[in-house]
Amino acid sequence: MVSVEEETLTSDQRLIAMFAHLLGIVSGPLGAFVILLVKKGDAWVESQAREALNFQITVLLVWLCGSVLTLILIGGFIIVIATVLNVVFCVIAAAHVHSGESYRYPLSLRLISDPHAS
Repeated sequence: MVSVEEETLTSDQRLIAMFAHLLGIVSGPLGAFVILLVKKGDAWVESQAREALNFQITVLLVWLCGSVLTLILIGGFIIVIATVLNVVFCVIAAAHVHSGESYRYPLSLRLISDPHAS
């Protein structure tokens, strides 16, 4: 994680990082991926977009597993739970980053590493 003092972050940085997390609700990993590409030079925004992207990839994998498991009638339940958790965690993450705090999702695979992490 990039540790940055709250007062050094601009409102634009906090807003873009917030959108990186919130876009996952409607666009899955695509929104965070676009922000990651566009804000390549901003370490904090890039770190938060990477965190959001990792979580959205995790949710996508859970949805795919749930889709396969619909054949034995448990998949629908898994998909609903994954969708609810996606919305809840994305909103929590957005609130944290909008106030200038870095956020890490508790249930996320770390598939895309952060080169800025210490």
